[in-house]
Order: sequence, then C-alpha cells, then structure tokens
Amino acid sequence: MKKLVLALCVAVFIFAVQPAEATFPERPITIFNASTAGSPADVAARQVAHYAEQHLGQPMVVSNRTGGGGGVMFTALLAEPADGYTIGSVTAAQMAALHAQLQGQFSLEDFEFLANIQVDYFCFAVLSDSPFYTINDVFEAIRGGREVLFGGQGTGSSLHLMALQLANMADVNFTWLPFQGGADSVVNLLGGHVGVIATAPATVRQYVEAGQMRVIAVSGDSRVPFLPDAQTLREQGYDIVLTQYRGFIARRGIPEEIRAQIIDAIHKATQEPMLQEQGFIFMGPEEFTQYARENFDQIGELMSLMQ
Repeated sequence: MKKLVLALCVAVFIFAVQPAEATFPERPITIFNASTAGSPADVAARQVAHYAEQHLGQPMVVSNRTGGGGGVMFTALLAEPADGYTIGSVTAAQMAALHAQLQGQFSLEDFEFLANIQVDYFCFAVLSDSPFYTINDVFEAIRGGREVLFGGQGTGSSLHLMALQLANMADVNFTWLPFQGGADSVVNLLGGHVGVIATAPATVRQYVEAGQMRVIAVSGDSRVPFLPDAQTLREQGYDIVLTQYRGFIARRGIPEEIRAQIIDAIHKATQEPMLQEQGFIFMGPEEFTQYARENFDQIGELMSLMQ
C-alpha cells in the first residue's frame, strides 16, 4: 500500500512540474519588410501590425531589411524557423524579382501567402515644373534626342517591367535607375537625379497635393479618385493594366493552427474603421495565392522585354 501511495505521489509530482502547453504567441512577432521606411508597403505593414497585435496579445514589430530587390528580406525570412514568429511583408514588385535578379536564389514555393491587404495601381510622376504632362510628352522628348532617366524600385521589378513594356509599345529607349523603394524614388526625383519615376500613387500623393509633383499616367483600368487629372495608360493609347498588391507571407511549413491565428488577426485589423477608410482590403490565403501566382505569371511573360 505504501508503495502504491508513493508511486501516486511521484506521478502527481511529475505531472505538476510539466510545463503547460505553450500557446502562441508567447513573444513578439517580427515582420520583415523589404521596402524603405515610409514607403507604402512599410506604412501599410505598420498600420496592420498596430491593430493585429491587439488580437494576438503580443507586439508585432516591423523590421526593414532593404536591398537586393527583396533578396535581403527573403534571405532573412528563410533563415528563421517556420514557427510564426517571423513573417514577411511583400509586394508584387518584390516577387517579380524572382524572375530577374533573384532568379535561382528563391522560389515562389519557398513561401506561403497569408493575406493580401491592399491592391493599388502604379503611376509615373514628374516634378511640377517638368515640361511633361503625359507619358507621350516624355516619349516625344526622347524621340527628339533628349535623354530622360526613368527610376523606380529594383531591376526586373513590376515597375521596371511596366516601363519596359510601355517603351517597347512606344518604340523608344530609356535608361532605368533602380532604387530601393518608393521613398528612395521620391528623393531622387526631388533631387533632380531622374526625370520620371514609376511608383505607387500613394507614394507621391502628398507631393502632388503640395504642388511639388505631377502624375502623368496611371496603370489602372480607371483613374485614381485623388488624381482625377491623371490619365490612364489606356487613355493615352497603351493597353496596359498592371496592379500592385501588398500582403504578408511566411516561410513554407508554418503550423496550420499558428498560421490561422496570424491570418485571423490580420483580417480583424483590416476591418478597423480607420483602415477601411484608407481602402484596406482582406484577401485570404487561397485567393491571395491564386492572385499572386497569376500576377507572377503575367510578369514572367513581360520578362522577355529584358532580353
């Protein structure tokens, strides 16, 4: 009987000292971002993180890992365990680089698409004192012998390929200067280092409203509400419609339960009235995966323009 009591006591003690089952998350979650601070992708990630962490019970900290057309961020993300404590903020422009400068280094299959939070157009912008009011003004100047430098994020990015497609249709040549992100593009345009930048409308909105810049074309199938005077590329004779997404990815292999928690927190964050007013959306993993793959294939078709 004494042996039985002793055995039961030992069993109870062992059970008592066993750690409780860990619940996710137990520590802050890091979001790697390939864009520079202040860029639309950076701002969007921080806005969603601010609200999502309220549902996760732990901070979500954005860490900028710029450079290499997204390669620095991808490397950092894949170096971390697939445990949900590190995810990435990604754009179509960065994923496009897997066709170009990052080809062979990373694959679409390395990542899981968690949620998309924004869909945006691209645009071409110039300084307000520029002689260019349309994209055709730029091409006419080039045909007349004037050198016009174009700039935007990365080489082989969606922005670069859009500019190449446009130039191919207009039968002109230009020099492309790659930058780290939208904020870097703005700095170079304001500094007079390039004549035209390809970027997102949101990136230049404050400068347009301040009278420092002018948007001369947008890549959507309709005009941007806060840029009513900026014609679409289609309106200017070029059948080009290209969109930019901003969302979140993870290293493939993240546990399903943890993946679902993160996605749910992102979903709830995008429903906040302040983000809804700014046009945030929520696209779940299945739809986002399909959308991202279709965009990736579209960019792949444009890669022939770089050859």
